[in-house]
Amino acid sequence: MLALARTIADRLVSLSAFLGAVALAVISLTVIVDVVGRLFGAPLYGSRDIVQMAAVFVVFGGMAYCERTGGHITVDILEPVFSARVNRALNILGSLIGAVVFALIAWQIWEASKLSVLLKMSTNILFLPRAPFQYAIAAMSALASLYLVLKALAGLLERSE
Repeated sequence: MLALARTIADRLVSLSAFLGAVALAVISLTVIVDVVGRLFGAPLYGSRDIVQMAAVFVVFGGMAYCERTGGHITVDILEPVFSARVNRALNILGSLIGAVVFALIAWQIWEASKLSVLLKMSTNILFLPRAPFQYAIAAMSALASLYLVLKALAGLLERSE
């Protein structure tokens, strides 16, 4: 069961990272078009809104992927001092704390998105509705939380050395 959940989570993480990569390409193209347009006196209208909203996917789209690949910073100066069992327990605890943090982010952003819908909040220039981007942050944060929970479970279930 855990293997199936991990497979599904891995695919969702890959999708999230892909969306982040596409958003990074959108940001790059937007900046290039805007800079070239400014050279000719015709900057890209709304480029700031596009870049800001795409940045949501770049940042949060890569969070779970970064965790999956071990890309987050860890401080391991005390690791040689502790036993393998203590280090494993600390890794599990770290994953659970991360899961709680990302779950809280998801919950708070979900609540903020309700307010954005109610108040019809949008970006300043293109008037893009903010709520869909907030829902995306909530979903990607929830995915990061789920992945960290699965990582903690895997750590709990692996055999002691």
